[in-house]
Amino acid sequence: MASTVFAILAASVAFASPASATLTVVSPCDPSLTTPDAVACAGYYSGNLINGSPNDILNQKEAIASLPGDFEWDGNWAVLDPEFKITSLSNVNKLDFGKTLYGKTIIGAHFGNVYGPAGNVSVFWLFDLGSEGASHVSLDHTSGFSNAVLYTTGVQAVPEPGTWALLLVGFAAVGGAMRAKRRSNKNPALSYA
Repeated sequence: MASTVFAILAASVAFASPASATLTVVSPCDPSLTTPDAVACAGYYSGNLINGSPNDILNQKEAIASLPGDFEWDGNWAVLDPEFKITSLSNVNKLDFGKTLYGKTIIGAHFGNVYGPAGNVSVFWLFDLGSEGASHVSLDHTSGFSNAVLYTTGVQAVPEPGTWALLLVGFAAVGGAMRAKRRSNKNPALSYA
């Protein structure tokens, strides 16, 4: 009797626990299929992982963790959808999230029928957009595009306090030189020949 109760409890815990992520790579992704080129990519994973279902959140976390770097997505889908999720491309092929993307940026996308033999897939890209940033990422092939999510991007660099101090010293030096030049022009030195 006790073993039967234990078996039922163990089975109920197993069914109540979220399913573990089971990612299937259908075809290797190509980081050069975007402009600018991605630094790395993960996928193409079978199906649409870009949604808020518990199993797909685990799959997204696993895919993002497989990219280089130390970013770890917390799985909070509510923060991403709808603010950082797009379901249509701008100007035919642009992933435009309405903000400038800086530094290490991770974007996930779903294609219902991606270019090539892979079919219905999801892919995750890591970009390094530097301190100048980019307003969008362009897709070289848009066939079957369904949706995309911006997981993380950097922030615009703010100058260090030492840089601000140097800038102020430079402005003061230029102002002082201009003032000295103006004084010397008002009182020309008399010279005797």
